[in-house]
Amino acid sequence: MTTRQSTESLKDNVNQGEELKAMELEIQRLNEEVQRLRAFTESLIQSIGSGLILVDTKERITYFNRAAEKILGYLGKEVIGKPFAIFSLREKKQTMPTPFKNHDEMDSRREGLIVRKDKVEIPAGFNITDHVDSHGERIGKIISFRDMTSILKLQEEILRMDRLVSVGELSSGIAHEIRNPLAGIKTTAQALGEEMGQDDPKREYLNRITKEIDRLNDLLKTFFSFAKPQKLNPVVCNIKDIVNEIIPLLIKDIANRSINFTEEYAPDLPRVRVDFSQMHQVFLNLFLNAIQAMPKGGELKIRAEPIALTPLLNPGRDYVRISISDTGKGMPAHDLKKIFDPFFTTRSKGIGLGLSITYQIIKNHGGSIKGESKVDRGTTFTITLPK
Repeated sequence: MTTRQSTESLKDNVNQGEELKAMELEIQRLNEEVQRLRAFTESLIQSIGSGLILVDTKERITYFNRAAEKILGYLGKEVIGKPFAIFSLREKKQTMPTPFKNHDEMDSRREGLIVRKDKVEIPAGFNITDHVDSHGERIGKIISFRDMTSILKLQEEILRMDRLVSVGELSSGIAHEIRNPLAGIKTTAQALGEEMGQDDPKREYLNRITKEIDRLNDLLKTFFSFAKPQKLNPVVCNIKDIVNEIIPLLIKDIANRSINFTEEYAPDLPRVRVDFSQMHQVFLNLFLNAIQAMPKGGELKIRAEPIALTPLLNPGRDYVRISISDTGKGMPAHDLKKIFDPFFTTRSKGIGLGLSITYQIIKNHGGSIKGESKVDRGTTFTITLPK
């Protein structure tokens, strides 16, 4: 080999080495780009608020994002490789052995129920689509879902308020129609009484008529309170001051029924801006309900403490939470759902407006109220009010 040939061969080797090095650098750059893209995609999937579950063609779980962990209570490592059937996902109003059988609705949004790790069944909105690879071949399913619990509660609140408005308007009309004839009857009875002698035995009948008219008028006042709630006249006051106004009215019933009444107020409990008289009515209604639920005695307790909430409409506002609990007979779940509905009552002599009025007053103050109850174990009402 001549010197010239050796030189050219050396140049070729150098060029090939440089090309190989450039290719290696390009491959390294592409790998890094793929890793960055993969990390970016993973961060997006993990950051979304919807639960995301991937299954293979045998319905075994292959992926489980962070939102799915939060909603269902499982860690990803606990469910990877397990059958999707452990969640018992089913569509509402339809019995389905598995949600993957209905191919015609595969791309539509559906509502159903899904079971968490703690065996509690929660409402869920879900969507099931085919998972395909880069060649367009189906390799499984993608299930995206959201917890619908808070949305359904909001829908219930809206429906309840609509019912309250409708029934309130009806109650107002009926009350007005009744009040006018009652006023005429009472005036006539009083006029007859003036014409009778003091010793006339028929005066007793007129007295009974007048008393019954007064009782009906008191009932109408309740209807008007429900139909047209009074405007708020808020003042800054302590929860304890309101309770102190009520207890003297109830102390006899509490003692006669051997009820142990206790109060617990947090040392840092702030004052609240409320309509004193309306909030007085709220606590009176709740205390009376508790006392009537314990005819053979028990425990009645009020507890108040400050809490910090960050709702979307009122971020950062401070709230006070008040709970009123008893150890009475309680109520079943199907009754508990209707306790704030107008005219619903479990008592033979009740008209079912006390808790509806209570609900309206709390809502008008920008607060919330909810009830929890177990049969033979008691009931607790929890009120949340803005500071």
